[in-house]
Amino acid sequence: MDFSDIAEGDNAVKTIKEMVKSGKVPGAFIFGGEGREAISNALAKTIVCQNLEYKKSRGEACGICKSCQKADREIHPDIMVTSSESDAARSFHIDKIRDINEKLYFAPNESETKVNILLDIQNMTAEAQNALLKSLEEPPLFAVFIMTVSDFDLILETIKSRAVCFYATEKKAAKKSLQAHESLIWDILAQTPEKRLPIYQTLIAKTLEKADKSDILNFYSCLENALRDVLVAKIFMPYENSDVPDIPFLYFGNGESLEKIRGIANIY
Repeated sequence: MDFSDIAEGDNAVKTIKEMVKSGKVPGAFIFGGEGREAISNALAKTIVCQNLEYKKSRGEACGICKSCQKADREIHPDIMVTSSESDAARSFHIDKIRDINEKLYFAPNESETKVNILLDIQNMTAEAQNALLKSLEEPPLFAVFIMTVSDFDLILETIKSRAVCFYATEKKAAKKSLQAHESLIWDILAQTPEKRLPIYQTLIAKTLEKADKSDILNFYSCLENALRDVLVAKIFMPYENSDVPDIPFLYFGNGESLEKIRGIANIY
């Protein structure tokens, strides 16, 4: 897994790469969003990568050194992954954090840094979160914590305050999400005004019910593009298709035909 697997629109990758280039990587990260596990693995791989010159110039793992190969095969001794026993709330118990704390001050085996990946910390019990907080307060200099969470509101504010927090989306998930958003938006815009509002309210509420922040921002970006396309189509309605100016930054509905958009524009 590499940073290239994360959606290009996410600021997380750009920011992290700059951190790696500067050699100033924080001791704790928390990732949310559908790409949270992918970016966690990519960051862990980057941290243990032995090609220091490559990391300094590119801000990411080289992908070919022995450490990178071990990270890809999930057998690197300095990358430890801990998760809950199930997806249920309070299934991430304190004994797992105690085990981490007992080994926390052991020196790394092969890398200069030891990476602790904790998956879905929203499932931690209150006791486990408090024990984790103690680990984050005074970690050894060679330790980095990388945590994932499905909902930032389910973890202690004190934990969030001791980590750098990001949302991340995988490219495949981002593309699928955008396609779903665009389809929904065009279906709504094609309705008559009296039908549009109740459909808009119902469908959008259902679509965004369990969406994370990055997905919601993507939705509104799609809506903005669609409304812009309708407006442009309305402006150029008097012209034939061949007469519509070729403006590079305009695209009609990301694949929607100009005729379809003109039909929607007629409603307005």
